[in-house]
Amino acid sequence: MGMQSRLPKRARAHVTSGPQRARPLRPRTPARPEHVPAPRTGPAPGHPLLRFTRHGLPALIVVAGVVCMCFGTEDSLVGGAGLIGAGAASWLVAWLYRLGVSGDAARAKEERARERFARTGRWPEA
Repeated sequence: MGMQSRLPKRARAHVTSGPQRARPLRPRTPARPEHVPAPRTGPAPGHPLLRFTRHGLPALIVVAGVVCMCFGTEDSLVGGAGLIGAGAASWLVAWLYRLGVSGDAARAKEERARERFARTGRWPEA
């Protein structure tokens, strides 16, 4: 046992609780002040590389599938159909991701509005 455990309880101010507490609790501050915008991750929505990744790459895959189907053999028809399906699937995955991320932004905006309401008692105008 250490020396501190032998001291009487009243000598250890950090042990007391309730109204006799030695140090007052710090008031809770909001996580982010209202005037600071939410941090943005990734490139801007109109960035050319992002647009190419979302729309151009799936379109190129579909075009490659159509070109492959133009050769006319049975294998090229099957391969072209597979490429068209892959291009459509990659576009849909990107669309579903954007849909999910937009929901996160809406939830974050709602949370900031609730924090402001808790502080001021007024719901922020849209």
